[in-house]
Amino acid sequence: MRIATLVIAVLLATVIVANAQDVPFIGVYFDEYLNHMHRDFSGPLGMDTWYIVGNNFNCWVGGMEFKIDYPSVVTWLADVDAPPVTIGNTSTGFSTGFGLPRNGFEPVLICKVNVWWLTEGCPSNNIPVTVVQHPYTGYLGGTDFPDYNLVPAVGMTSLICPSVPVEDTTWGGVKALYE
Repeated sequence: MRIATLVIAVLLATVIVANAQDVPFIGVYFDEYLNHMHRDFSGPLGMDTWYIVGNNFNCWVGGMEFKIDYPSVVTWLADVDAPPVTIGNTSTGFSTGFGLPRNGFEPVLICKVNVWWLTEGCPSNNIPVTVVQHPYTGYLGGTDFPDYNLVPAVGMTSLICPSVPVEDTTWGGVKALYE
């Protein structure tokens, strides 16, 4: 009986973890390689480029809709390389249709954003940059192609000046910490 309960619990946990990994999300990345959703800022005042990306849509994507809540340490300047059919902008509400559908089985670069840093260094810790619902439609997500069904997504929160320093490592590096 205990073995059967254990087997059921393991199978249920596997299904939950597998499903959680497939949830579509839209996030702000701070590097062109789309690796970092966190950033320590210690540079001078000036312009910076951020990358808005959709992940895990697992379909051909025809369009996206969302808004970004920018922190007070930056001023939004412009959306760059936005798709051809775009209404609004990322700071007030962004709705777009791609000229050609994008492959949502891999990360979809929606657009780049130029911001201006208003401060030098980190004025505080854990400054959020949050992707939220479009203020007029209340929708956050994309549409599939060719049917244009809604594909709801989760808006991610990226952090500027995270309180816990984050550094890149490998799985072997993590295992070595516990040896």
